Amino acid sequence: MAHTIFGDRVTFYNIAHRGYSSVAPENTIAAFEKAIGAGANMLELDVMLTGDGQLIVFHDYRLGRTTNGTGVVSKLTSDHIRSLDAGSWFAQEFRSEHVPSLDDVLELAKGKVKLDIELKQRRHDATSILVGKSIKAVERHRMSDEVVFSSFNLEALRILHHVSPGLRLAPLYRHNIKPTRRSFALRYGAQAVVLNHLLLNRITVKKFHDSGIAVLVYTVNAPWRMEKLIQMKVDGIISDDPAALDAVRGEIPG
Repeated sequence: MAHTIFGDRVTFYNIAHRGYSSVAPENTIAAFEKAIGAGANMLELDVMLTGDGQLIVFHDYRLGRTTNGTGVVSKLTSDHIRSLDAGSWFAQEFRSEHVPSLDDVLELAKGKVKLDIELKQRRHDATSILVGKSIKAVERHRMSDEVVFSSFNLEALRILHHVSPGLRLAPLYRHNIKPTRRSFALRYGAQAVVLNHLLLNRITVKKFHDSGIAVLVYTVNAPWRMEKLIQMKVDGIISDDPAALDAVRGEIPG
């Protein structure tokens, strides 16, 4: 039985990892638009604070890999970061792409696709600021029912639950699921968990399902592995290739 995150009739979440990141530069508007067009019903994206306290959609703590800039995100202004070329590293056709704000992506997604917003913050003293600003952005766009927040930083999720207990949570785990990690999901009313697919088995899936918690897995691009995970009854897969995942889903009976 599928476990829904949003109380809708969706039986499986095709989650585009940083957008359709196998055909467009990750975490850009182009990647998110292409993901929606390819059949994704959820977008996964990373949110972090700039040096002047603005929210941008960006994965790395440094600029070099996916822009033509250099430096640490948390020490630079939003205006500077958003002026950079965030597409040419992937292909010249995307040279006009820039680092989007969280507001940009919320506006694009509203009413079209759900969001998995991963909160990223290294500095402990800035975690509550990141959480507070993210909540306000989602509420400003009236999208509380269209967003689930995930993070490896469980403190961020604790703060979020304390500030706004009605928002949806999905703790992220890199390693095997220990009882203490399962208890966190239960204690804070998580709607889902996001697990490393390499460490997953049917028993783990069933334990979460028995607790009413959906199981999402990251990051899966091989069709044969997608098929095995779907047969394992996971509720969603995060992939760089949502079109391939859509095709695999269509080939599996039921």
